[in-house]
Amino acid sequence: QSRTHALPCVPERMPQGGSADGKGQRHVEEVTLELLLQAAHPNLHPLLRRSGSGLSALVRELIDLLRAFAAAPSGVAGGSGGVSGRADDGSPGRQLPCDAEELVALGERALELEELAEVIRSQWPTKEDRQATHLKLLRCGIDSPQALLRALSPPSSSLGGWAAAGASPEQCPLNKLLEEAGFKILRRDTIAKLCTELEFRIRQRIEIVLEGDRPLLVTAPHNLYLRRDGHSTHAMEEYTTLIAQKLARQLGGSSIAWSRPEQYRSELLWFLGCSKATKPYSVDLGMHLDPGNRDPNYLSPEEVTMNPWFRQMATIAGRFRSDLGPSRPMLHVDVHGCRDPPGTPSHLTIGLAAMRHEAETGSRGSTVMQVEAFGAALECELSNLLRSMDLRPKCATLVRVLLPSLASGRDSVERLCGAWPLEERRLTQTQQAVTLVGFTHSCQLELSKALRRALCRDEGTAHRLGRAINQAWLQTTGTSLPSLTCMPSSASAGDATSSAGGSAGGGRRRFASVSAVGGPRGSERWSRSCPPRRPSKR
Repeated sequence: QSRTHALPCVPERMPQGGSADGKGQRHVEEVTLELLLQAAHPNLHPLLRRSGSGLSALVRELIDLLRAFAAAPSGVAGGSGGVSGRADDGSPGRQLPCDAEELVALGERALELEELAEVIRSQWPTKEDRQATHLKLLRCGIDSPQALLRALSPPSSSLGGWAAAGASPEQCPLNKLLEEAGFKILRRDTIAKLCTELEFRIRQRIEIVLEGDRPLLVTAPHNLYLRRDGHSTHAMEEYTTLIAQKLARQLGGSSIAWSRPEQYRSELLWFLGCSKATKPYSVDLGMHLDPGNRDPNYLSPEEVTMNPWFRQMATIAGRFRSDLGPSRPMLHVDVHGCRDPPGTPSHLTIGLAAMRHEAETGSRGSTVMQVEAFGAALECELSNLLRSMDLRPKCATLVRVLLPSLASGRDSVERLCGAWPLEERRLTQTQQAVTLVGFTHSCQLELSKALRRALCRDEGTAHRLGRAINQAWLQTTGTSLPSLTCMPSSASAGDATSSAGGSAGGGRRRFASVSAVGGPRGSERWSRSCPPRRPSKR
Protein backbone atom coordinates (compact mmCIF):
# COMPACT_ATOMS: atom_id res chain seq x y z
CA GLN A 1 0.00 0.00 0.00
CA SER A 2 1.69 3.17 -1.19
CA ARG A 3 1.85 6.16 1.08
CA THR A 4 3.63 8.56 -1.23
CA HIS A 5 2.04 11.40 -3.10
CA ALA A 6 3.02 13.69 -5.95
CA LEU A 7 4.89 16.62 -4.46
CA PRO A 8 3.42 20.04 -5.27
CA CYS A 9 5.71 22.92 -6.06
CA VAL A 10 6.82 24.95 -3.06
CA PRO A 11 6.23 28.71 -3.55
CA GLU A 12 9.27 30.64 -4.68
CA ARG A 13 8.51 33.36 -2.13
CA MET A 14 9.61 31.05 0.69
CA PRO A 15 12.47 32.56 2.73
CA GLN A 16 15.91 30.98 2.89
CA GLY A 17 15.99 30.20 6.59
CA GLY A 18 14.55 30.56 10.05
CA SER A 19 14.87 33.48 12.44
CA ALA A 20 14.87 33.98 16.17
CA ASP A 21 11.89 36.34 16.21
CA GLY A 22 9.33 33.66 15.28
CA LYS A 23 9.17 34.49 11.59
CA GLY A 24 10.89 31.22 10.69
CA GLN A 25 8.22 29.10 12.38
CA ARG A 26 5.50 31.25 10.83
CA HIS A 27 7.01 30.66 7.39
CA VAL A 28 7.08 26.89 8.03
CA GLU A 29 3.40 26.97 9.02
CA GLU A 30 2.47 29.01 5.95
CA VAL A 31 4.29 26.66 3.59
CA THR A 32 2.80 23.60 5.30
CA LEU A 33 -0.69 25.03 4.92
CA GLU A 34 -0.07 25.88 1.27
CA LEU A 35 1.12 22.35 0.55
CA LEU A 36 -2.03 20.94 2.13
CA LEU A 37 -4.24 23.34 0.19
CA GLN A 38 -2.64 22.27 -3.09
CA ALA A 39 -3.23 18.59 -2.28
CA ALA A 40 -6.76 18.92 -0.86
CA HIS A 41 -10.19 18.87 -2.48
CA PRO A 42 -11.53 22.48 -2.79
CA ASN A 43 -14.38 21.68 -0.41
CA LEU A 44 -11.79 21.01 2.31
CA HIS A 45 -10.08 24.40 2.03
CA PRO A 46 -12.30 26.08 4.69
CA LEU A 47 -11.49 23.25 7.10
CA LEU A 48 -7.77 23.63 6.43
CA ARG A 49 -7.81 27.38 6.98
CA ARG A 50 -9.65 26.90 10.28
CA SER A 51 -7.14 24.29 11.41
CA GLY A 52 -4.13 26.33 10.31
CA SER A 53 -0.97 24.24 10.69
CA GLY A 54 -2.17 22.11 13.63
CA LEU A 55 -1.63 18.82 11.83
CA SER A 56 -2.66 16.48 14.65
CA ALA A 57 -5.82 18.52 15.27
CA LEU A 58 -6.58 18.41 11.55
CA VAL A 59 -6.23 14.62 11.41
CA ARG A 60 -8.45 14.19 14.46
CA GLU A 61 -11.09 16.41 12.86
CA LEU A 62 -10.98 14.33 9.67
CA ILE A 63 -11.34 11.14 11.73
CA ASP A 64 -14.32 12.64 13.55
CA LEU A 65 -15.97 13.54 10.22
CA LEU A 66 -15.56 9.98 8.96
CA ARG A 67 -16.70 8.48 12.27
CA ALA A 68 -19.85 10.60 12.34
CA PHE A 69 -20.66 9.82 8.72
CA ALA A 70 -20.07 6.08 9.25
CA ALA A 71 -22.55 6.18 12.14
CA ALA A 72 -25.29 7.42 9.75
CA PRO A 73 -27.57 4.69 8.35
CA SER A 74 -26.39 5.08 4.75
CA GLY A 75 -24.53 7.37 2.38
CA VAL A 76 -25.58 8.76 -0.97
CA ALA A 77 -23.95 11.15 -3.41
CA GLY A 78 -24.46 14.78 -2.45
CA GLY A 79 -24.15 18.04 -4.34
CA SER A 80 -20.93 19.96 -5.07
CA GLY A 81 -18.83 16.83 -4.86
CA GLY A 82 -19.97 16.05 -1.32
CA VAL A 83 -21.46 12.91 0.16
CA SER A 84 -24.46 12.97 2.50
CA GLY A 85 -26.16 10.42 4.74
CA ARG A 86 -29.87 9.66 4.94
CA ALA A 87 -31.73 8.75 8.09
CA ASP A 88 -34.14 5.83 8.13
CA ASP A 89 -37.11 8.18 7.69
CA GLY A 90 -35.59 9.71 4.55
CA SER A 91 -34.57 12.97 6.17
CA PRO A 92 -31.09 14.37 5.43
CA GLY A 93 -28.36 12.93 7.62
CA ARG A 94 -24.73 13.92 8.16
CA GLN A 95 -22.74 15.17 5.19
CA LEU A 96 -19.13 14.91 4.11
CA PRO A 97 -17.58 17.85 2.23
CA CYS A 98 -16.18 15.42 -0.40
CA ASP A 99 -15.59 11.73 -1.00
CA ALA A 100 -14.26 9.78 1.96
CA GLU A 101 -11.14 8.88 -0.04
CA GLU A 102 -10.30 12.58 -0.31
CA LEU A 103 -10.51 12.96 3.46
CA VAL A 104 -8.23 9.96 4.00
CA ALA A 105 -5.71 11.22 1.42
CA LEU A 106 -5.57 14.61 3.15
CA GLY A 107 -5.16 12.94 6.55
CA GLU A 108 -2.27 10.82 5.31
CA ARG A 109 -0.69 13.88 3.72
CA ALA A 110 -0.91 15.75 7.02
CA LEU A 111 0.62 12.79 8.86
CA GLU A 112 3.56 12.71 6.44
CA LEU A 113 4.22 16.40 7.04
CA GLU A 114 3.97 15.94 10.81
CA GLU A 115 6.33 12.95 10.75
CA LEU A 116 8.85 14.97 8.77
CA ALA A 117 8.65 17.73 11.39
CA GLU A 118 9.22 15.15 14.16
CA VAL A 119 12.27 13.75 12.37
CA ILE A 120 13.69 17.26 12.12
CA ARG A 121 13.00 17.90 15.82
CA SER A 122 14.83 14.69 16.71
CA GLN A 123 18.00 15.63 14.84
CA TRP A 124 18.31 19.42 15.17
CA PRO A 125 18.24 20.55 18.82
CA THR A 126 17.85 24.34 18.47
CA LYS A 127 14.75 26.13 17.25
CA GLU A 128 16.60 28.19 14.66
CA ASP A 129 18.31 25.14 13.15
CA ARG A 130 15.03 23.23 13.02
CA GLN A 131 13.19 26.03 11.28
CA ALA A 132 15.96 26.63 8.76
CA THR A 133 16.32 22.90 8.02
CA HIS A 134 12.56 22.45 7.66
CA LEU A 135 12.40 25.23 5.10
CA LYS A 136 15.44 23.87 3.29
CA LEU A 137 13.85 20.48 2.87
CA LEU A 138 10.49 21.84 1.77
CA ARG A 139 12.15 24.09 -0.78
CA CYS A 140 13.92 21.05 -2.23
CA GLY A 141 10.56 19.24 -2.58
CA ILE A 142 11.18 16.94 0.40
CA ASP A 143 7.99 16.98 2.45
CA SER A 144 7.67 13.46 3.88
CA PRO A 145 9.90 10.87 5.60
CA GLN A 146 9.72 8.74 2.43
CA ALA A 147 10.94 11.63 0.28
CA LEU A 148 13.72 12.38 2.75
CA LEU A 149 14.85 8.76 2.74
CA ARG A 150 14.92 8.71 -1.07
CA ALA A 151 17.05 11.85 -1.01
CA LEU A 152 19.47 10.29 1.48
CA SER A 153 20.01 7.00 -0.34
CA PRO A 154 20.56 6.38 -4.07
CA PRO A 155 17.89 4.07 -5.58
CA SER A 156 20.47 1.37 -6.26
CA SER A 157 21.72 1.14 -2.68
CA SER A 158 20.35 0.06 0.67
CA LEU A 159 19.50 2.51 3.42
CA GLY A 160 22.58 4.51 4.28
CA GLY A 161 24.50 2.66 1.57
CA TRP A 162 26.59 5.65 0.59
CA ALA A 163 27.73 6.11 4.20
CA ALA A 164 28.41 2.42 4.73
CA ALA A 165 30.63 2.42 1.66
CA GLY A 166 32.73 5.28 3.10
CA ALA A 167 31.64 7.89 0.57
CA SER A 168 32.01 11.57 1.42
CA PRO A 169 28.99 13.66 2.52
CA GLU A 170 29.18 15.58 -0.77
CA GLN A 171 28.08 12.42 -2.58
CA CYS A 172 24.82 12.19 -0.64
CA PRO A 173 21.91 13.02 -3.03
CA LEU A 174 20.28 15.25 -0.41
CA ASN A 175 23.44 17.27 0.01
CA LYS A 176 23.59 17.80 -3.74
CA LEU A 177 20.06 19.20 -3.64
CA LEU A 178 20.91 21.45 -0.69
CA GLU A 179 24.07 22.69 -2.35
CA GLU A 180 22.21 23.50 -5.57
CA ALA A 181 19.66 25.47 -3.51
CA GLY A 182 22.44 27.47 -1.84
CA PHE A 183 22.27 25.80 1.59
CA LYS A 184 24.95 24.22 3.77
CA ILE A 185 25.32 20.46 3.36
CA LEU A 186 24.70 17.91 6.14
CA ARG A 187 27.54 16.32 8.08
CA ARG A 188 28.24 12.60 7.97
CA ASP A 189 26.97 11.97 11.52
CA THR A 190 23.73 13.86 10.82
CA ILE A 191 23.09 11.77 7.70
CA ALA A 192 23.77 8.51 9.56
CA LYS A 193 21.32 9.45 12.33
CA LEU A 194 18.69 10.44 9.77
CA CYS A 195 19.02 7.12 7.96
CA THR A 196 18.60 5.18 11.20
CA GLU A 197 15.60 7.25 12.28
CA LEU A 198 13.86 7.00 8.91
CA GLU A 199 14.44 3.27 8.59
CA PHE A 200 12.81 2.76 11.97
CA ARG A 201 9.83 5.04 11.26
CA ILE A 202 9.03 3.76 7.79
CA ARG A 203 9.73 0.06 8.15
CA GLN A 204 8.73 -0.71 11.72
CA ARG A 205 6.05 1.90 12.56
CA ILE A 206 6.46 1.39 16.28
CA GLU A 207 7.63 3.53 19.18
CA ILE A 208 10.05 2.29 21.83
CA VAL A 209 10.65 4.35 24.95
CA LEU A 210 13.36 3.54 27.50
CA GLU A 211 12.54 5.13 30.85
CA GLY A 212 15.22 3.54 33.03
CA ASP A 213 17.44 0.53 33.62
CA ARG A 214 15.03 -1.75 35.51
CA PRO A 215 14.35 -5.07 33.67
CA LEU A 216 10.67 -4.41 32.93
CA LEU A 217 8.98 -4.15 29.54
CA VAL A 218 5.39 -2.94 28.93
CA THR A 219 3.72 -3.53 25.55
CA ALA A 220 0.46 -2.27 24.01
CA PRO A 221 -0.02 -4.19 20.74
CA HIS A 222 -3.65 -3.25 20.06
CA ASN A 223 -3.59 0.54 20.05
CA LEU A 224 -4.72 0.51 16.40
CA TYR A 225 -7.11 -1.42 14.15
CA LEU A 226 -5.48 -4.62 12.89
CA ARG A 227 -6.37 -7.26 10.35
CA ARG A 228 -6.16 -10.76 11.79
CA ASP A 229 -5.79 -13.90 9.68
CA GLY A 230 -9.08 -15.77 9.34
CA HIS A 231 -10.93 -13.42 11.68
CA SER A 232 -12.69 -10.07 11.53
CA THR A 233 -10.68 -6.91 12.12
CA HIS A 234 -9.44 -6.47 15.68
CA ALA A 235 -10.76 -3.20 17.11
CA MET A 236 -8.46 -0.53 18.51
CA GLU A 237 -8.20 -0.65 22.30
CA GLU A 238 -8.30 2.96 23.41
CA TYR A 239 -5.89 4.48 25.95
CA THR A 240 -3.60 1.42 26.04
CA THR A 241 -0.60 3.32 24.63
CA LEU A 242 -0.74 6.01 27.30
CA ILE A 243 -1.23 3.45 30.07
CA ALA A 244 1.73 1.36 28.85
CA GLN A 245 3.98 4.41 28.73
CA LYS A 246 2.84 5.57 32.17
CA LEU A 247 3.58 2.13 33.60
CA ALA A 248 7.02 2.05 31.99
CA ARG A 249 7.75 5.51 33.39
CA GLN A 250 6.58 4.54 36.87
CA LEU A 251 8.41 1.20 36.83
CA GLY A 252 11.60 2.63 35.35
CA GLY A 253 11.51 0.20 32.42
CA SER A 254 10.71 0.27 28.71
CA SER A 255 7.60 0.28 26.52
CA ILE A 256 6.66 -0.71 22.98
CA ALA A 257 3.58 0.53 21.13
CA TRP A 258 2.53 1.39 17.61
CA SER A 259 3.55 4.93 16.68
CA ARG A 260 1.02 7.73 16.92
CA PRO A 261 0.99 8.40 13.13
CA GLU A 262 0.26 4.71 12.55
CA GLN A 263 -2.62 4.89 15.03
CA TYR A 264 -4.13 7.79 13.12
CA ARG A 265 -3.64 6.04 9.77
CA SER A 266 -5.44 2.96 11.00
CA GLU A 267 -8.37 5.07 12.24
CA LEU A 268 -8.62 6.89 8.91
CA LEU A 269 -8.62 3.63 6.96
CA TRP A 270 -11.01 1.88 9.35
CA PHE A 271 -13.62 4.63 9.12
CA LEU A 272 -13.09 4.76 5.35
CA GLY A 273 -14.24 1.14 5.28
CA CYS A 274 -17.15 1.94 7.59
CA SER A 275 -18.23 4.87 5.42
CA LYS A 276 -18.24 2.75 2.27
CA ALA A 277 -20.19 -0.17 3.72
CA THR A 278 -23.95 -0.26 4.12
CA LYS A 279 -25.77 -1.47 7.21
CA PRO A 280 -26.14 -4.22 8.14
CA TYR A 281 -22.45 -4.71 7.37
CA SER A 282 -21.80 -7.69 5.12
CA VAL A 283 -18.15 -6.98 4.29
CA ASP A 284 -14.95 -6.73 6.32
CA LEU A 285 -14.79 -3.10 7.47
CA GLY A 286 -11.00 -3.38 7.72
CA MET A 287 -10.54 -4.07 4.02
CA HIS A 288 -8.52 -0.84 3.58
CA LEU A 289 -6.18 -1.45 6.54
CA ASP A 290 -2.52 -2.07 5.79
CA PRO A 291 -1.95 -5.88 5.76
CA GLY A 292 1.71 -5.20 6.54
CA ASN A 293 0.72 -4.31 10.10
CA ARG A 294 0.66 -7.81 11.55
CA ASP A 295 -1.12 -8.34 14.87
CA PRO A 296 1.76 -8.77 17.37
CA ASN A 297 -0.56 -10.76 19.62
CA TYR A 298 -1.50 -13.30 16.93
CA LEU A 299 1.74 -14.34 15.22
CA SER A 300 2.45 -17.74 13.72
CA PRO A 301 5.67 -19.55 14.72
CA GLU A 302 6.93 -19.19 11.14
CA GLU A 303 6.74 -15.39 11.11
CA VAL A 304 7.48 -14.47 14.70
CA THR A 305 11.26 -14.19 14.50
CA MET A 306 11.07 -11.67 11.66
CA ASN A 307 8.32 -9.56 13.22
CA PRO A 308 9.50 -6.05 14.30
CA TRP A 309 7.67 -6.27 17.62
CA PHE A 310 9.29 -9.58 18.53
CA ARG A 311 12.73 -8.44 17.41
CA GLN A 312 12.52 -5.28 19.49
CA MET A 313 11.34 -7.29 22.50
CA ALA A 314 14.31 -9.62 22.07
CA THR A 315 16.71 -6.68 21.68
CA ILE A 316 15.47 -5.03 24.87
CA ALA A 317 15.65 -8.33 26.80
CA GLY A 318 19.19 -8.82 25.52
CA ARG A 319 20.11 -5.39 26.85
CA PHE A 320 18.63 -6.31 30.24
CA ARG A 321 20.73 -9.49 30.39
CA SER A 322 23.85 -7.68 29.24
CA ASP A 323 23.50 -4.91 31.81
CA LEU A 324 22.18 -6.90 34.81
CA GLY A 325 23.34 -10.47 34.26
CA PRO A 326 21.69 -13.56 32.71
CA SER A 327 20.07 -14.78 35.94
CA ARG A 328 18.22 -11.57 36.78
CA PRO A 329 14.39 -11.87 36.82
CA MET A 330 12.69 -9.89 34.03
CA LEU A 331 9.04 -8.76 33.96
CA HIS A 332 6.85 -8.25 30.89
CA VAL A 333 3.41 -6.62 31.16
CA ASP A 334 1.10 -6.71 28.12
CA VAL A 335 -1.64 -4.06 28.28
CA HIS A 336 -5.00 -4.70 26.59
CA GLY A 337 -8.54 -3.35 26.70
CA CYS A 338 -11.77 -5.27 27.23
CA ARG A 339 -15.44 -4.39 27.60
CA ASP A 340 -16.95 -3.00 30.75
CA PRO A 341 -18.89 -5.42 32.96
CA PRO A 342 -21.10 -7.31 32.38
CA GLY A 343 -19.57 -7.73 28.88
CA THR A 344 -16.47 -8.93 30.75
CA PRO A 345 -16.95 -10.48 34.25
CA SER A 346 -14.42 -8.13 35.93
CA HIS A 347 -12.82 -4.72 35.46
CA LEU A 348 -9.36 -6.31 35.36
CA THR A 349 -8.40 -9.76 34.07
CA ILE A 350 -4.86 -11.06 34.60
CA GLY A 351 -3.76 -13.72 32.11
CA LEU A 352 -0.92 -16.03 33.20
CA ALA A 353 -1.52 -19.04 30.94
CA ALA A 354 1.76 -18.50 29.07
CA MET A 355 3.74 -18.58 32.32
CA ARG A 356 1.90 -21.69 33.49
CA HIS A 357 2.60 -23.55 30.25
CA GLU A 358 6.28 -22.66 30.47
CA ALA A 359 6.36 -23.94 34.06
CA GLU A 360 4.63 -27.19 33.05
CA THR A 361 7.18 -27.86 30.32
CA GLY A 362 10.00 -27.24 32.80
CA SER A 363 12.21 -25.43 30.30
CA ARG A 364 12.83 -22.35 32.49
CA GLY A 365 13.13 -23.93 35.91
CA SER A 366 9.99 -22.31 37.34
CA THR A 367 7.11 -24.26 38.88
CA VAL A 368 3.34 -24.02 38.64
CA MET A 369 3.27 -23.18 42.35
CA GLN A 370 5.47 -20.13 41.69
CA VAL A 371 3.17 -19.01 38.89
CA GLU A 372 0.17 -19.38 41.16
CA ALA A 373 1.96 -17.36 43.85
CA PHE A 374 2.63 -14.58 41.33
CA GLY A 375 -1.03 -14.59 40.33
CA ALA A 376 -2.17 -14.47 43.96
CA ALA A 377 0.15 -11.54 44.69
CA LEU A 378 -1.13 -9.64 41.65
CA GLU A 379 -4.73 -10.35 42.59
CA CYS A 380 -4.22 -9.12 46.15
CA GLU A 381 -2.33 -5.93 45.27
CA LEU A 382 -4.53 -4.95 42.33
CA SER A 383 -7.78 -5.76 44.14
CA ASN A 384 -6.77 -3.35 46.90
CA LEU A 385 -6.21 -0.68 44.28
CA LEU A 386 -9.49 -1.21 42.43
CA ARG A 387 -11.50 -1.31 45.65
CA SER A 388 -10.37 2.24 46.33
CA MET A 389 -11.76 3.40 42.97
CA ASP A 390 -15.36 4.17 42.13
CA LEU A 391 -15.57 2.10 38.94
CA ARG A 392 -18.88 1.93 37.09
CA PRO A 393 -20.68 -0.26 36.29
CA LYS A 394 -20.36 -2.08 39.59
CA CYS A 395 -19.50 -5.79 39.56
CA ALA A 396 -19.01 -8.45 42.21
CA THR A 397 -15.52 -9.43 41.00
CA LEU A 398 -13.07 -6.60 40.40
CA VAL A 399 -10.00 -8.71 39.53
CA ARG A 400 -9.74 -12.20 38.01
CA VAL A 401 -6.64 -14.32 37.48
CA LEU A 402 -6.73 -16.83 34.61
CA LEU A 403 -4.03 -19.50 34.30
CA PRO A 404 -5.50 -22.54 32.55
CA SER A 405 -3.30 -25.40 31.40
CA LEU A 406 -2.76 -25.31 27.63
CA ALA A 407 -2.08 -29.04 27.68
CA SER A 408 -5.75 -29.70 28.53
CA GLY A 409 -6.89 -28.77 25.04
CA ARG A 410 -8.68 -25.96 23.28
CA ASP A 411 -11.90 -26.18 25.32
CA SER A 412 -10.11 -25.51 28.60
CA VAL A 413 -8.32 -22.34 27.44
CA GLU A 414 -10.36 -19.38 28.63
CA ARG A 415 -10.64 -16.15 26.69
CA LEU A 416 -8.29 -13.36 27.89
CA CYS A 417 -5.97 -15.84 29.64
CA GLY A 418 -2.87 -14.54 27.84
CA ALA A 419 -2.22 -17.53 25.56
CA TRP A 420 -3.65 -19.15 22.46
CA PRO A 421 -4.49 -22.88 22.49
CA LEU A 422 -1.65 -25.03 21.22
CA GLU A 423 -3.86 -26.21 18.34
CA GLU A 424 -4.16 -22.60 17.13
CA ARG A 425 -0.41 -22.40 16.38
CA ARG A 426 -0.38 -18.72 17.28
CA LEU A 427 1.60 -16.81 19.89
CA THR A 428 0.52 -13.94 22.12
CA GLN A 429 2.96 -11.31 23.39
CA THR A 430 3.20 -13.12 26.73
CA GLN A 431 3.86 -16.46 25.02
CA GLN A 432 6.61 -14.86 22.97
CA ALA A 433 8.08 -13.21 26.07
CA VAL A 434 8.42 -16.32 28.24
CA THR A 435 8.89 -19.03 25.60
CA LEU A 436 11.13 -17.38 23.02
CA VAL A 437 12.70 -14.30 24.62
CA GLY A 438 13.34 -15.54 28.15
CA PHE A 439 11.33 -13.24 30.44
CA THR A 440 10.89 -14.94 33.80
CA HIS A 441 7.51 -13.29 34.44
CA SER A 442 4.88 -12.16 31.95
CA CYS A 443 1.26 -11.18 32.49
CA GLN A 444 -1.52 -9.98 30.19
CA LEU A 445 -3.65 -7.23 31.73
CA GLU A 446 -7.15 -6.83 30.28
CA LEU A 447 -8.51 -3.48 31.48
CA SER A 448 -12.15 -2.42 31.21
CA LYS A 449 -12.86 0.86 29.46
CA ALA A 450 -13.91 2.46 32.73
CA LEU A 451 -10.58 1.45 34.32
CA ARG A 452 -8.60 2.66 31.32
CA ARG A 453 -10.27 6.07 31.45
CA ALA A 454 -9.57 6.37 35.16
CA LEU A 455 -5.89 5.51 34.70
CA CYS A 456 -5.52 8.09 31.95
CA ARG A 457 -7.28 10.89 33.80
CA ASP A 458 -5.65 10.42 37.20
CA GLU A 459 -1.88 10.33 37.33
CA GLY A 460 -1.98 9.21 40.95
CA THR A 461 -4.04 6.12 40.07
CA ALA A 462 -1.64 5.14 37.31
CA HIS A 463 1.23 5.66 39.76
CA ARG A 464 -0.42 3.30 42.27
CA LEU A 465 -1.04 0.69 39.55
CA GLY A 466 2.66 0.62 38.75
CA ARG A 467 3.57 0.28 42.41
CA ALA A 468 1.05 -2.53 42.90
CA ILE A 469 2.47 -4.53 39.97
CA ASN A 470 6.01 -3.92 41.20
CA GLN A 471 5.14 -4.99 44.76
CA ALA A 472 3.51 -8.21 43.56
CA TRP A 473 6.53 -9.03 41.41
CA LEU A 474 9.05 -8.38 44.19
CA GLN A 475 7.00 -10.44 46.65
CA THR A 476 7.22 -13.39 44.25
CA THR A 477 10.89 -13.10 43.29
CA GLY A 478 12.36 -11.77 46.53
CA THR A 479 14.71 -9.78 44.33
CA SER A 480 16.28 -6.45 45.20
CA LEU A 481 15.93 -3.95 42.36
CA PRO A 482 16.58 -0.22 42.03
CA SER A 483 13.87 1.74 43.85
CA LEU A 484 11.00 3.25 41.92
CA THR A 485 11.10 6.90 40.96
CA CYS A 486 8.91 9.45 42.67
CA MET A 487 5.62 10.37 41.04
CA PRO A 488 6.33 12.62 38.04
CA SER A 489 5.36 16.25 38.58
CA SER A 490 3.96 16.36 35.05
CA ALA A 491 0.87 14.39 34.12
CA SER A 492 2.31 13.35 30.79
CA ALA A 493 5.70 12.97 29.20
CA GLY A 494 6.26 15.41 26.41
CA ASP A 495 9.11 15.72 23.95
CA ALA A 496 12.33 14.39 25.39
CA THR A 497 15.88 13.83 24.32
CA SER A 498 17.66 10.51 24.68
CA SER A 499 19.42 9.55 27.85
CA ALA A 500 18.35 6.35 29.55
CA GLY A 501 17.53 6.82 33.18
CA GLY A 502 18.31 10.54 33.22
CA SER A 503 15.93 13.34 34.02
CA ALA A 504 15.17 16.64 32.39
CA GLY A 505 14.12 19.92 33.87
CA GLY A 506 10.56 20.57 34.92
CA GLY A 507 10.01 16.99 36.14
CA ARG A 508 10.11 15.53 32.64
CA ARG A 509 12.17 12.41 32.10
CA ARG A 510 14.73 11.95 29.41
CA PHE A 511 14.54 8.70 27.51
CA ALA A 512 16.42 6.86 24.81
CA SER A 513 14.73 4.70 22.23
CA VAL A 514 15.90 1.70 20.29
CA SER A 515 16.02 3.02 16.75
CA ALA A 516 16.59 -0.18 14.80
CA VAL A 517 16.96 -3.88 15.43
CA GLY A 518 20.57 -4.60 16.18
CA GLY A 519 21.34 -0.91 15.74
CA PRO A 520 24.00 0.98 17.71
CA ARG A 521 23.27 1.50 21.38
CA GLY A 522 23.97 5.19 20.94
CA SER A 523 21.26 5.69 18.35
CA GLU A 524 18.83 8.33 19.58
CA ARG A 525 15.54 9.82 18.56
CA TRP A 526 12.88 11.99 20.11
CA SER A 527 9.95 10.21 21.66
CA ARG A 528 6.51 11.53 22.51
CA SER A 529 3.83 9.90 24.61
CA CYS A 530 0.39 9.84 23.04
CA PRO A 531 -2.38 11.96 24.55
CA PRO A 532 -5.56 10.22 25.71
CA ARG A 533 -7.81 9.39 22.79
CA ARG A 534 -11.27 10.88 22.94
CA PRO A 535 -13.95 8.29 23.70
CA SER A 536 -15.29 6.56 20.62
CA LYS A 537 -18.98 6.02 20.06
CA ARG A 538 -18.24 2.45 19.08
